[in-house]
Amino acid sequence: MGRLDWQNNSLILLAIFLAFVMWIYVSNEQNPVREKILTVTLEHTGPAQNYIITGGLPESVRVRVQGNRNDLANLAPADFRAVVNLPEGKTGDVLLPVQVSAPPNLRVAQVSPEEVTVGLDRMVERQIAVAVSLKGTPAQGYSALAPAYNPETVTVRGPSRVVNDIGQASAVVDIQDASSDVTLTVPVNAGSSNVTLIPATVQVVVPVVNTLASKNVPVSPQITGSAAAGFAVKRSAGDPASVQIYGPVEVISNIDEIRTEPVDIQGADKNVTKEVGLVTPAGVTAVQPARVKVLVEISKSDETPPSPGGGSEDPSEPKP
Repeated sequence: MGRLDWQNNSLILLAIFLAFVMWIYVSNEQNPVREKILTVTLEHTGPAQNYIITGGLPESVRVRVQGNRNDLANLAPADFRAVVNLPEGKTGDVLLPVQVSAPPNLRVAQVSPEEVTVGLDRMVERQIAVAVSLKGTPAQGYSALAPAYNPETVTVRGPSRVVNDIGQASAVVDIQDASSDVTLTVPVNAGSSNVTLIPATVQVVVPVVNTLASKNVPVSPQITGSAAAGFAVKRSAGDPASVQIYGPVEVISNIDEIRTEPVDIQGADKNVTKEVGLVTPAGVTAVQPARVKVLVEISKSDETPPSPGGGSEDPSEPKP
């Protein structure tokens, strides 16, 4: 009787085993195990207060997941959570694992990358000086004095490794062709986009002064050649009759007139008008205007003798 029960139990166990194998076979045939790869956004905890991530953290990871066809059919990246837990109080490059949680009945087969190297640093701030530089040159005859600016220092805030390497903040003021004081509010720059400057601008005043004196002097026409026989120079004059000269005071104080380039009247029997340049004396930096018109009046010598002191003399007239 005992032998018969053992045989019956063996048959029952065999039947159950065969049924289980058949169920697995049918399940695999009807709903086989498959794989799917998804791109999941990578999250992180922290960083702690006054700490900052300086690099190394990717935006997403690739997750290869296994499951049956039904479970994978409507799977989306939002069904997963990929997290890197940042340690507190650490700085520098830290190697950290990527932790992925998946829905039930699914197996995470691979995460790429499995680990990430995250740069961590402490946020610091300190006072640094502001240096103002000038760009361009003032107008002719003007000079720029040392700029005054406010504030003279700013606060730089950022990762300690960056902040500790910053010596000063800089600001640039354009004074090209300036002929009066330049007052501008300009941005300051610390040479790194990873820091914040407080305040971000400074107000700068650049005094611009006139370094040259000016003086109005008469134009003295210079005549060369001789008028035609029987004709003489009645008078000569410049248009304008005077010009403005610019230069150091010690130079222009000794100049009483400015001469024109020569005007040739050789053989002329009527008035001569010509535009000519001016001969700039040594040390004079500018003459305004730089060219003038010279009128030389010529008349018959027996009708209108030259006027004494009325301009340049006729070279053909005998001197007393």
